[in-house]
Amino acid sequence: MMLSTGVVLGFFSLGAWGNSGIWGRQYFPDPSGELASAEVCIEASLTSPKWGIYNPALVTVNGSSGGSMGDIRFLTENTATRVVANCTAENIDLDPKGPDALTLWHNCSIPNLFFQFNLTTLDLRLQGTWQCGNSSKLLFAGNGTWETPLIQGCLDDWQAPRGEETLCIMGNSQVSAGLSSPVSIQPQLPILPYTPADLPYRCVDRSAEPEWEIEKLVYQHHSTQTAANATKTWYDLTLNLTNISNDEGLYCHLAADESAEDTAAGITPWVKCTASNATSAPVNISSTEILLDRVYGLVGVRQTWNCSDGIEELEADQYTGTGYLTADLQCGSAVNQTTTSPAGPTTTSTFNCTLPTSPSRFSGYSPDAPAMPHTPYTRSCTIGSIVNSTSLALRELQIDDYTPDKNSTASFALYNPGPGDTYRLRGVPLHDDGGWHDCAAAAAAAGASQRLPWQLAACRYLVDRKAHRVGFQVQWLCDDRDPGHAVLFNATTVLQQVPAEVCEAAAAASGDSHRQSCRVPLNSKDLALPLAMPLSWSTTAGPMTRGPTLPWI
Repeated sequence: MMLSTGVVLGFFSLGAWGNSGIWGRQYFPDPSGELASAEVCIEASLTSPKWGIYNPALVTVNGSSGGSMGDIRFLTENTATRVVANCTAENIDLDPKGPDALTLWHNCSIPNLFFQFNLTTLDLRLQGTWQCGNSSKLLFAGNGTWETPLIQGCLDDWQAPRGEETLCIMGNSQVSAGLSSPVSIQPQLPILPYTPADLPYRCVDRSAEPEWEIEKLVYQHHSTQTAANATKTWYDLTLNLTNISNDEGLYCHLAADESAEDTAAGITPWVKCTASNATSAPVNISSTEILLDRVYGLVGVRQTWNCSDGIEELEADQYTGTGYLTADLQCGSAVNQTTTSPAGPTTTSTFNCTLPTSPSRFSGYSPDAPAMPHTPYTRSCTIGSIVNSTSLALRELQIDDYTPDKNSTASFALYNPGPGDTYRLRGVPLHDDGGWHDCAAAAAAAGASQRLPWQLAACRYLVDRKAHRVGFQVQWLCDDRDPGHAVLFNATTVLQQVPAEVCEAAAAASGDSHRQSCRVPLNSKDLALPLAMPLSWSTTAGPMTRGPTLPWI
């Protein structure tokens, strides 16, 4: 064997290579062979699927005289599953021509992984399918091309049995896998607010990276229920808020009606606070709005203010900023009080919540927060739905049963452990025929104001009380991995044996003594409704339009 001293197949020889140089490649896969967990694998498959390429080499026979036969070999690792495979093809045409060239694939050492190579362009193509663990029935399919690999050196053997052989060593690299199924995710990286290490002195400078401090936050939640089952929920919120930019504080009070249309649809509102200062009205703060979402543990501040140290005609007269504090409120027990009127008894339930840490300081965005998903990365709805959505938990089944010539209504509560959401459906007109019926459409047809929970795109239910069967078909949305293209999940579940109902006479506010209220006794435990697998899902054409808009957290 001798070292080539010129151009070989379009690339230069770079020096002598011994066995240690050829085989002792760096950055090999983890020798322990430990595979990725299902959750880690699915997240990597959705966000950055790729194959690592290690120790690639090719051999051409009589390449200097136009020969294109030879061998190619490399080691590859799917970075999502961490499964390693050897890809080797011997005595093949390395430079296939014609319309069938791209239809010829070579097998790797594991099933469902194939490769191609083109000697003219030096393109290495991979395609394959994979699953994430034995428990996941989702099949990922991807393909990609390693274009123009780096040739590190070549050796010529003039006396090889097949003729003149040229061995070329290529550098390690990777092939990004574009997902062709089941869905393509285009993740957006969070744009986090900048937290200054040393606050500038001037208000104008500080307003570019606004900060706030909250003290003495008290949230008081109220709900009332009348004898006719009319309900209303609202809350009062008080807090001391200081804008760090201009060092001005105010006492803020606001009240929000959770029975309002937008809130009932799952849209978390911004509420303007009635602000005052202990000694005088705020001087340099013109407006303050507060957002509070107890489900996600968020307190938002949106404020407009002035800086008295600004340079007239050179610096802005007004500044705006938005910030979010992420903290779960600590709530006490509810206190119930019943009052009686000619219309019947009314029960009011009240409980208080506070922040676990006070004062609490947090930074924000100026002027506005960037586009954000509805579901936070700290509890990924997308990944959780794929990994953990194997069943729904029935947490409530309540039926208000009337005489046969009158309508019945039902209330359901379903917990989905994947995204971690509970879907509550109230006042759904009941069809007890064992068939599928639309949750929201049935309620709307009966004149009820029932809306689907904001996470749900569609919902159908099945009830067969004689056979003790109940089922649900639900579609829910997640957008934390690709806010511009929400992922729609589809699931069906039917429970063949539901515990017998417990019925009792309801309050006869309507004068109908035959009215009954029936419920399925859950004894504080959930009934698991296994989902039909595999779970199907697809990418929608656009972002979600319902529900709370959350910060990147």
